[in-house]
Amino acid sequence: MYSPKKSLVDNRSFLLGCALISILKLWLLGPQEILSRSSPHDDTLFVGLALNILQGDWLGSYTQFTLMKGSGYPLFISASNLLGIPLILSQELLYLGACFVFVWGIHKLGLRNIYLWLAFGALAFNPFTYNFFPNVYPFRFGIYPAVSLLVFGLAQNVLISVENNESHWKTLIVFGLVLGFFWNIRGEAIWVMPSLIVLIGFYGFTSARNSSCSKVSQTFRSIFAALILAGIGFMTVNSGIAYQNLKHYGVYTTNEMKSPAFKSAYGGLLRIETVIWERFIPINREARQAAYNVSPAFKQLEQYFEYGRGTQTWMKGGSDYIAAFFPWAFRDAIYSIGYFRDAPSTHAFLDQIGKEIDAACDEKTIKCVPRYSELTPKWHSEWNLLGVEIFIETLKRMVKFKGFVENGPRLRSQNHDKLVANYKYVTGSPVRPQRVDLLDKVPEFHKNRVQLSNLIFGKMLWFYRHLPQILVIFSIAAIGYRGIRVIRGDRLSTYDMMSIALLGGLISYAFILTILQVTSYTSIGRQLNTTYPIVLALIVSSFVMIFKRDR
Repeated sequence: MYSPKKSLVDNRSFLLGCALISILKLWLLGPQEILSRSSPHDDTLFVGLALNILQGDWLGSYTQFTLMKGSGYPLFISASNLLGIPLILSQELLYLGACFVFVWGIHKLGLRNIYLWLAFGALAFNPFTYNFFPNVYPFRFGIYPAVSLLVFGLAQNVLISVENNESHWKTLIVFGLVLGFFWNIRGEAIWVMPSLIVLIGFYGFTSARNSSCSKVSQTFRSIFAALILAGIGFMTVNSGIAYQNLKHYGVYTTNEMKSPAFKSAYGGLLRIETVIWERFIPINREARQAAYNVSPAFKQLEQYFEYGRGTQTWMKGGSDYIAAFFPWAFRDAIYSIGYFRDAPSTHAFLDQIGKEIDAACDEKTIKCVPRYSELTPKWHSEWNLLGVEIFIETLKRMVKFKGFVENGPRLRSQNHDKLVANYKYVTGSPVRPQRVDLLDKVPEFHKNRVQLSNLIFGKMLWFYRHLPQILVIFSIAAIGYRGIRVIRGDRLSTYDMMSIALLGGLISYAFILTILQVTSYTSIGRQLNTTYPIVLALIVSSFVMIFKRDR
């Protein structure tokens, strides 16, 4: 049990120190600007969806773009606008808030403020929160790392409250709400599940340890009650979004890519077995030809895929459609024959494709594999060794903080007046000038401020590129050491399990990114952005685990 109570003076000093660190970080962020560009499947989509929300039209008219991605980020953009907070600032406030929530749990242990400030500062000054290109564009990675850290921070506070026999039902509901929001930002949220399983298990263990009744049924009741409370928050978010989609489009789903109809069609295409296969091309010409032969519905897309717009737009000079682009090409193809004007008929068409392919598979008309996955390309045993190599390399990249690109890949916004206007008024943030002559007119003091901020963050970046990889080794060793100590009789603590959960989350995410790199993407970069605060949180948690353990 964590019993140390800090004095009012210490509490105020802790809060003041965190506030000063936050002010310094926000000052360094002052000159940051939004970059506008035409990217219909990414930031232009999110700005457009947020614009529709602000105009009272939910996500706007139904097209192939409307429900292709989670609505969490457009909702965040529109909420920031309604609150009058520029998007760049609101994203940073969210990240600083997540850092504070995580460190607040450590604060309850009674550690000296200097250590708490170091922990908060290490998390806060993560260089990938400043002028890194997913943050310069209105991009989901502007908030996804923050919400990921917030999920762990809230879980940590719940477990500390359980150890202290304190009421925590409100925190559980907030945790559920945040988890629901997290689930609607990006599609790979499943990576957090191994961590949640570890933390749920420890919740039950701690509840049983603190209870005067040692019955197993009491433990399960405690876990069940906690899951109900967290589930209320989680389902409130998901049901609310799904209901809005049902109300406006006629389908009850949060994300069309995960809807039964889309998975039926796409999963059916993925299960077609081919003689010739190639990495990064899961649905090749041979598979498509087999689908044309057995599915009259899919046959309608042949013109687009083989001879029409798809070859110019999505092949981009390659030999075939790569996995990263095929889902979008598939949706565009369906739009080209008159669907994606209303959701029910579109979903019926998608479901028809899946059923026709499944029927052909069942009748042995074409060779098929079972539906192991509805969205992930088939894995070939020839990739096993490559998968191990990429998995190890991905873990290395996580702890080395590589890939920082200041100012993003572009020096100026795209020269399109309407685009710039939408970005400016929807995000509420300054937009970088779109023409060279306008860039030349930027005042010298602003250029100097940008250079100073970049210089300071560049100096900090050296530490992040060198220290974490060493400290992560310490963290893993510390987890092993604590495991031995617990076996010998030490009390199992929240920070023992938080360290394991954070490490498990990193390994889980590395596993998912490995599958993507082997089957779908030639390279990754921005996806690693999510892992950096988790790496820092693991280091902080492992230090606490060793130096403030309950003996």
